[in-house]
Amino acid sequence: MSLRQIDNSYFVAGQISPEHLAQLKEMGFSAVACMRPDGEGWGQPNFAEIEAAAKAAGLHAIYLPMSPGSMPMDHASRLKSLLKGEKGKVLGYCASGNRATMLYQLARQAAA
Repeated sequence: MSLRQIDNSYFVAGQISPEHLAQLKEMGFSAVACMRPDGEGWGQPNFAEIEAAAKAAGLHAIYLPMSPGSMPMDHASRLKSLLKGEKGKVLGYCASGNRATMLYQLARQAAA
């Protein structure tokens, strides 16, 4: 798992697996945000698997699926709310981390 820090509390990554959630909790993360639609790639765990592992590890999980090239503003507003409400770090992930980075930029501009 390769993480890229965007600011003090937001990081991005490519696809994670359920096995990563306990490690993320130990690293100080309190939430994960999935920007990757279920079924997008071969071997990709579906969000329900990630959500169950997150819950077991004591993390929040939010599903904000975006197809490549789409940036729904309601997702940006939901990410903004998540970032405001979390005490720990938040990891946004997709296939490569690019959509998670772009949604973060939109979230910074979104209305509260």
